[in-house]
Amino acid sequence: MTGTSRFLVTGFLTVFVGLLTAGPLHNPAIAPHARDLVVLEGEKLAAFDSDRFLQAPYTILYFGAGWCPDCRHFSPYLVAAYDHQPAGANRFEVLLLSRDKNAEGMFKFMRSEKMNWPALAFEKTAAAQDLKRFYSGHGIPCLTVIDSTGAIVLQSKDDQDANEVLQELQNLLKSKTTDKPNSAHKA
Repeated sequence: MTGTSRFLVTGFLTVFVGLLTAGPLHNPAIAPHARDLVVLEGEKLAAFDSDRFLQAPYTILYFGAGWCPDCRHFSPYLVAAYDHQPAGANRFEVLLLSRDKNAEGMFKFMRSEKMNWPALAFEKTAAAQDLKRFYSGHGIPCLTVIDSTGAIVLQSKDDQDANEVLQELQNLLKSKTTDKPNSAHKA
């Protein structure tokens, strides 16, 4: 085997083994809807490139609506938490699953609250039966935090509002950060 052939085979094997041992490349709960995600782009909603989004360790499924006073009260807290993540290292993503009455209502809600995350396109929400299983049934705002496998990690309940779920997620993320070895002491 020539040096070039050996290099190509070694490279191929490295990539193949890496793919076999890697975790899920796309969140299986959201991946079927990847082409149906939209995001604010100026004064309109545009198709969203979901590749990096689907690889987040945690995703908050945010069931909310602009007509809901509690959602409008809560949304700035979620926007602040989302926007204050380390640059280039989002530890969680958010997906709006609108409970608005029409697409214009969803657009106005996203725009007024300055949501920098995607939403399931309004016309696709009724058909997304698989995502409805993540709704707790206890009103809105409802947050359901899922991990990269699509398993529920945290969820709003009667006795637990959206702010508490957001705080629990932030505590979970802090504990995961402190569990990692300190890389500053590497030789």
